[in-house]
Amino acid sequence: MPAYRTNLFAGSGFPSCTILAIAIVLGLSACGCDNSGGVGRGVVGMFGETGLGWGDFWYPRAITASPESKIFVADKSGRIQRFDADGKYEAGWWMPDWKAGKPIGLTVHPDGRLFIADTHYSRVMIFDQDGILLESFGEQGDGPGQFRLVTDVAIDDAGFIYVGEYGGNDRVSKFSPDLEFVRFIGAERVAGVRLSRPAGLAIDGDQTLWVADACNHRIVRFSLDGEYLMSFGSVGVEQGQLRFPYDIDVCRDGSLLVSEFSNNRLQWFDRTGKSLRIWGRGGRTPGELYSPWGATEAANGRLYVLDSVNNRVQIVKL
Repeated sequence: MPAYRTNLFAGSGFPSCTILAIAIVLGLSACGCDNSGGVGRGVVGMFGETGLGWGDFWYPRAITASPESKIFVADKSGRIQRFDADGKYEAGWWMPDWKAGKPIGLTVHPDGRLFIADTHYSRVMIFDQDGILLESFGEQGDGPGQFRLVTDVAIDDAGFIYVGEYGGNDRVSKFSPDLEFVRFIGAERVAGVRLSRPAGLAIDGDQTLWVADACNHRIVRFSLDGEYLMSFGSVGVEQGQLRFPYDIDVCRDGSLLVSEFSNNRLQWFDRTGKSLRIWGRGGRTPGELYSPWGATEAANGRLYVLDSVNNRVQIVKL
């Protein structure tokens, strides 16, 4: 077994809030189990197991779906893998650079290009779906067009690109479709508090930006021009509360799907911040989760849940 398997988070550059989260989830605390709606409910398939072979996972930390319901997963080995809607492995490649750290964000552009948050290299890399590198943008720094640790990418209907980052900047940068810097979003205090690891980004049907503000245990909404609109969430394990929301996705019905890293669950909200339902609890059997970094609803109506420490993806039909 490789030495780094026993020290999964070493050298990750995680802030102290994430180290706390890791300490919490290593105990597999209950985290809202009473609201899980039944262990295994809706699970129609799973794929992946621990390993470095193609089709295996080594602590997967990002997931997204294409308009054709192709599933892309990035793991801590520095690989990107593509699967069909049933979880059959189709293609994979290694990131060009990975010794400094591995990606934690993936997004498919409407035109099919794959945008990857190359976190520790302070850039966004753009590939086709077969792994051919097309271009990249960003460099290390604090100025316009520069990043520290990139978390996620979102794209609006006009083709503008939004990039989250943490590590001191903790903000979102907006770029034109031609990759020209436009503005910062959330760079100042938001509802009295600076963003702290904006880990997940999503654009809704009204063309507003939702940010999973992970270390503040809240969800924040902005206009695409950067105006603060609202926020909701507080730290806790009860329904409506959050612990380290690492990802957010807008479902086809308009609800917000939030992946809670430390509560080992998914939680859906309406756009007023009202909790609608919870799925999952800490554990290793179908319907149970261990530190889920993300989830995405594909065009086929199925939910693909990144069950990170269990090194698998659960396919759910709710």
